[in-house]
Amino acid sequence: MAQSKGKRIHRQPVRTKGEPGRTDAVPGRWRRRVGVGLVVAITALLYLPALDNGFTNWDDDKQVVANPVIRDLSAEGLNRIFSSFTVSLYQPLTSLVFAVQYRFFELDPRGYHTVNVLLHLANILLVYVLVRSLSQRTAIALIVAALFAIHPLQVEVVAWVSSLSILLSTSFYLGGLIVYLAYAKSGRMRHLAMVWGLFLLALLAKSSAATLPLVLVVIDLYLGRRPVRRVLLEKAPFVLLSIVFGAIAVYARGGAGHLQDFALRYSLLERVCIVCYSCLWYVGKLLWPANLSVFYPFPSKADGWLPALFYLAPLVLVALAVGIWFSGRHRRLLAFAALFMVASLVLVIQVVPISELMVCDRYAYVPCVGLFFLVGTLVVRIASRSRISKTAALTGLAVVMVLLLYATFRRIAVWKDSLTLWNDVISKRTDLWVAWLNRGLAEAEAGRHEAAIADFDRALQLNPRSGLAWNNRGGCHAYLGRWQEALADFDRAVEARPKGDYLINRGMAKQKMGDPAGAIADFSAAIEGDAANVRALCERADAYRAIEQWGRAMADYEAVLRLHPAHAQATFWLGAVRLQTGATEQAVRLLTRAIDLAYPDLGSAYLFLGMAYQRLGQTERAVETLRKSQQTGDSRATMELQRMGAQ
Repeated sequence: MAQSKGKRIHRQPVRTKGEPGRTDAVPGRWRRRVGVGLVVAITALLYLPALDNGFTNWDDDKQVVANPVIRDLSAEGLNRIFSSFTVSLYQPLTSLVFAVQYRFFELDPRGYHTVNVLLHLANILLVYVLVRSLSQRTAIALIVAALFAIHPLQVEVVAWVSSLSILLSTSFYLGGLIVYLAYAKSGRMRHLAMVWGLFLLALLAKSSAATLPLVLVVIDLYLGRRPVRRVLLEKAPFVLLSIVFGAIAVYARGGAGHLQDFALRYSLLERVCIVCYSCLWYVGKLLWPANLSVFYPFPSKADGWLPALFYLAPLVLVALAVGIWFSGRHRRLLAFAALFMVASLVLVIQVVPISELMVCDRYAYVPCVGLFFLVGTLVVRIASRSRISKTAALTGLAVVMVLLLYATFRRIAVWKDSLTLWNDVISKRTDLWVAWLNRGLAEAEAGRHEAAIADFDRALQLNPRSGLAWNNRGGCHAYLGRWQEALADFDRAVEARPKGDYLINRGMAKQKMGDPAGAIADFSAAIEGDAANVRALCERADAYRAIEQWGRAMADYEAVLRLHPAHAQATFWLGAVRLQTGATEQAVRLLTRAIDLAYPDLGSAYLFLGMAYQRLGQTERAVETLRKSQQTGDSRATMELQRMGAQ
């Protein structure tokens, strides 16, 4: 039929199933969201028991429980957070988050564990987005996200309060990689600036994020970005930032002393073997996560030699590198997986030694993405060959996931508290003095001092030079009233290392043994090493007060209050000494201040304040205050009221 002039025939467009922008795109998006949502939900349920875990004495005590830096969110407190080192690390953003958590949760571990789990769930989503952007395959992204989410090697990061730094840094790290992929497509400088900002935040959370420039180069190689010169020049600001934070990290650890010690213990060849073995260890544990522990020490040298596996490690790595090079069409994928792992591990595989641990579960948190990317891609490729291959691949994947879920569930229980943690370590190796030491500390904290002494004995058998073990065994003897044994242990602790805490403890033992001069000498030695040692100043002031050297006692209490104006103990005892020396009005102000500061012994505070009022002739206020002391159960207040005829 002829078409009339000026008229158009409107036809519905033909839509092809799966074509971008077609009607089935929305269901596809929902399927992806349901898939990743299911991974997140299963992981949340898996880590639910971790919320009932407590703090451990594996850095949680230093970073949270006894960390004064996180107690203050004022302008002065923020300055202290960004200018101080915690556990010899510069991670101010982590300390700031701990400070916010302390403001809301104080020392309730459930709050801290909840934050860790939530950050891990967020990182799962970031891994999914990163891998999907790289591979353009939803199935690969889901497999990688699932493996990342539930692998047992991740438990240390999620269930350990102190690993907040890794979780927080990883969030910014992964975010930076995702934005960098957007920059690689768009070329917009604002995207590159965002990557730089996220990199800075990652470094402020944990300095090990300095590997990001290397990982960016690995991504460039995978994407085939050109020209190479421009690609490398883009990384200059990132490398500069890495160098700055690397220098800060070395300074925070007290210089290069730990590097020199490492160099003395092992030859150059042995260090190369250890580095190669560490790389293979992470791959092995990701593929077969058995016998996990919180403590993997450097190898001992029997008859001057490392175990044979360490000497084989470089050969294995060379063989793997050659295999990847000659792998044909698989080379790009294999090289990316290997280089991603090595690039993100380079700072923790003891190329530059950073601790006494050769390897750690937590260091695999980001590097595992490289290996899982390889696994996910291979599973999808196998599944795409035939229906039988798909069934076999999905069945095998499901079995692996169930096994990983079970292993992770069991591993979470290990982190319940310090005792379960170190019992697990000792069950696998009995030759680690640190494990016996830390279990002894946990036993002592639980009030089982005899059991703690037995653990410290074992630690000292393995390492007689451990001042910390001598000091803590002495503390247990002191608690049990065995002052002679305590003094002997504190002597050995000071001999091993004259730390302030050891000197103070020995001074307290000398005080108990009737040697005030010796006690004062130890307290003074601790103060010479650290003029701001509040504990030493308080103990020396108490010692001076005991021998009635009132002027020296007051000078030390005043020094404490200059450092910490809200120190309740120093405020109370300075008031008590002022009362003793006749400065009654000053005593009233100080004792009232001590009560306002919630000095624990309110009975004594009200007693001395009542006596001060009595000396000032304020009988009515004296009686009222003494009765408050009497209400606390202080019998001295009753005697004082009787003496006044007010009972």
